[in-house]
Amino acid sequence: MLFRKIAYSLITLITINVVAFSQNPALSKIDKEDLKRHLTFISSDSLQGRRFGTEVDGLGITAEYLKTNAEKIGLKQGAENYFQNVDIISSQANENSFIEIEDKRGKSIFKSASIINLNGGSSNILMEKEDVILTGFAYQNKKTAYTDFNEMEIAGKVVIVAQGNPETFKAGDNFNWNNRLEREKFKLISEKNPRAIILVTNPQDKENKTFSQIARWLNRERYVLKNTTENKEPPTIICTSEFADELLGKKGKYKKYLAAISKKRKSNLLVIDNKKLNIKIASKTKTFEAKNVIGIVEGSDPELKNECVIFLAHYDHLGISENGDVYNGADDNGSGTVTLMEVAEAFISLEEKPKRSIVFLWVTAEEIGLLGSKFYTENPLFPLNKTVACINIDMDGRVYEPRDSVWKKSPKMVKDFDGLFTLTNEVWPELKDINSSACKTLGLIPDYSLPSNFLRSSDHYYFHEKGVPVLNYATGYHADYHKVGDEISKINFDKIKRVADLCFLVGLEIANKNKIQFESDDK
Repeated sequence: MLFRKIAYSLITLITINVVAFSQNPALSKIDKEDLKRHLTFISSDSLQGRRFGTEVDGLGITAEYLKTNAEKIGLKQGAENYFQNVDIISSQANENSFIEIEDKRGKSIFKSASIINLNGGSSNILMEKEDVILTGFAYQNKKTAYTDFNEMEIAGKVVIVAQGNPETFKAGDNFNWNNRLEREKFKLISEKNPRAIILVTNPQDKENKTFSQIARWLNRERYVLKNTTENKEPPTIICTSEFADELLGKKGKYKKYLAAISKKRKSNLLVIDNKKLNIKIASKTKTFEAKNVIGIVEGSDPELKNECVIFLAHYDHLGISENGDVYNGADDNGSGTVTLMEVAEAFISLEEKPKRSIVFLWVTAEEIGLLGSKFYTENPLFPLNKTVACINIDMDGRVYEPRDSVWKKSPKMVKDFDGLFTLTNEVWPELKDINSSACKTLGLIPDYSLPSNFLRSSDHYYFHEKGVPVLNYATGYHADYHKVGDEISKINFDKIKRVADLCFLVGLEIANKNKIQFESDDK
């Protein structure tokens, strides 16, 4: 019985390949042996996990490898020497950071190093009395018209805000950190140009579990683009309620302050007029010179060649574990990286090139915040309103096995040999139809069911944010995701070949369409 199943699968795969090849012989350029050769190098221990800061610059070596192969197969340079330079700054908390309260005579009455720096950088802040304001939860609810803001001026002042909102506080939801809620509050306050923002964790969290959890997340090395607007946000730190109690003059007073707001559903902004603040935020910073790698197949139509289809994959990974084990990242995202190489070779082989240009974009720094793709969308080769689609491949090399069921509660558990997660943002409705048709040709079963939050999960995000139609191909999360077990020995190259074939067929149809109609306009 097992032999019959294997034989049937082989016959089906051969039939599919014959049908696809008859549509376009360029698919023969997508070669499993080449995929394996490229991935063997990219996922090797010698590259030390393709991350900043390792003893061997595996990330830089990979960029050179991609550039060499882009040049070898005949891609035109999309930037000088194929490299788009991406300057990145890293910062990490320094033990010299502290927050101090002084009384009106300048005497220190509270000093603590238990602070978390949310947005990096270093600052020294000395605030006089009446320049410190408690804003309750700094919360607004349009449905109930509740607001913790009135006409009080907070520009240039230190704004103190409580974790959560009146509803969660009253419900006793003591340890739940809602990142989206807090970020919305920070944005709202930042628009009013404060000198700094201090978020105080829930005083009902007596063991400071939330603070400890966030400290583990954020006291690690963090990265931002150099000169990014994120560096211009006001200094934002997190403290425990002991700080707020001391500011109000008595233990337990901050809890009573928030309880009254929650009970009455009424804001209570307080100006601290008898205390001063001294805040020092210290960070160790480093600068890294990273690279996006860009190659082009120039379009053949005199007009449409000024538009493009982008194929995208990140080539970085997680580096080395604390135990010295290498995170090789064969699937994440060595698989997507090599997929692009072979798709590029297929397009180069065409005697008649597609009407629109095809951009192959290997981006850096996905694992530390999608920084390479963010940089590209801020400095695009083709204007983004001339970018008709972005196809992002992030992990396309695995097929389900029973141990992968550790992800059974995730909507993105790795697919079987025929399945493929296909995420689209619906900017261009026909894109889904084009994809479904090509999947049918190849015997693939597209799964469009991923929730919209996955639009934020990989490098297609910044294209989506700027209104570019996106497709994201992925086979899904497996037991070795972000673990040292993500090795080339577990990669299914037949699956990568099928996804690469899909990329080519979909990209070719998009690039040759005479007219593309988006939801909002005509292209």
